[in-house]
Amino acid sequence: MKIKLLSTFLFASVALFAQHNETKKIIKIQGNDTTVIMINGRIDKMDSLLTEEMKTIYLNDSSVTRVDVFMDTTILKSSVDGSSDTTQIKIGNMKIVILGSKDLTDLDLDQIKKMEGGELPKGQRKIIIDERVIIENDEDITQKNWNKDEHDKTARDGNAIWSGLGINANGFMNSNNELASTSELGFLTLDPAKSIGLQWNFAEKRFPLVKEYLGVVTGLGFQYNRYSLKGSYDLSVINDTLFGINTGANYTKNVLGSSYLQAPLLLQISTSKNPKQAWNISAGVVGGIRLGARQIQKWEADGQKNKDKTNDDFQFKPFQASLMATAGYGDWSIYMTYSLTDVFNEGSAPKVRGVNAGILLSF
Repeated sequence: MKIKLLSTFLFASVALFAQHNETKKIIKIQGNDTTVIMINGRIDKMDSLLTEEMKTIYLNDSSVTRVDVFMDTTILKSSVDGSSDTTQIKIGNMKIVILGSKDLTDLDLDQIKKMEGGELPKGQRKIIIDERVIIENDEDITQKNWNKDEHDKTARDGNAIWSGLGINANGFMNSNNELASTSELGFLTLDPAKSIGLQWNFAEKRFPLVKEYLGVVTGLGFQYNRYSLKGSYDLSVINDTLFGINTGANYTKNVLGSSYLQAPLLLQISTSKNPKQAWNISAGVVGGIRLGARQIQKWEADGQKNKDKTNDDFQFKPFQASLMATAGYGDWSIYMTYSLTDVFNEGSAPKVRGVNAGILLSF
């Protein structure tokens, strides 16, 4: 009985001693200078003492590059069931993560070296204070980026320039790769100033080949081709042939349009890891599948405004393939596409290929 009482007393004394003689070392790294700050106090007051010291360091000196905190005797738990030795503290916009040995075993050695400048001694704990510590969820802590460049993560995740909104001029090329003339086009003669198309690329994915500098880009996009027709032609399809009938009406709007769902395969070169400061050049092939086609006409007669819409395929090819090239800086690019396939089905209309050039704002 005496032995049990003595053991209980000794255990309580050790626990009390540990509680009242807590020691923590703050290692402040500022450039090439290292400062050691000792904090002594009761264990139940250490958090407030540590927080105040951190505020002093970060609010008074913005040139501090890293702060490591060594806890000699403190045992902290962030979960009720004790499954994790990790505690999280937030001061302003800073995140402070206390990593215990149990959680550190799940990290790669390279990650530990980056966080600490060396291997973690067995049984020791550290607090890592850095803007780049990212907490994924309540259980997993990963180090995404310790580089002060704010745009590195964005660059690693893509830096592709396909996704965005574009506006372009549309035209037809003849078999000699020249802009088709009126005699060649007939009822499909275009008004260049009004033949404006739209590009909406809503999805993209980049597969890096050489880090952020060279990669393959794919995705999905929507292309609307708007062809403004000169003259008073009403288009119709008879026996798989596209005809233009001159109605004599004075059309204020006579537009033939087609829309395609597109997917690119582009080889992209970037000059910088930062997408906001990178020159980008890309080239490749874009394939498309027809979604629809329509002719829209507006005119006035007897003082009344009239409008007519006709939905048809107008013998547009159901599938198309085009060469595409882009060049730009940051979010802005100029682009040009040249169709590898005819615009209309074989023998149904003048033999022409589509060409467009425009400006793309990436997002």
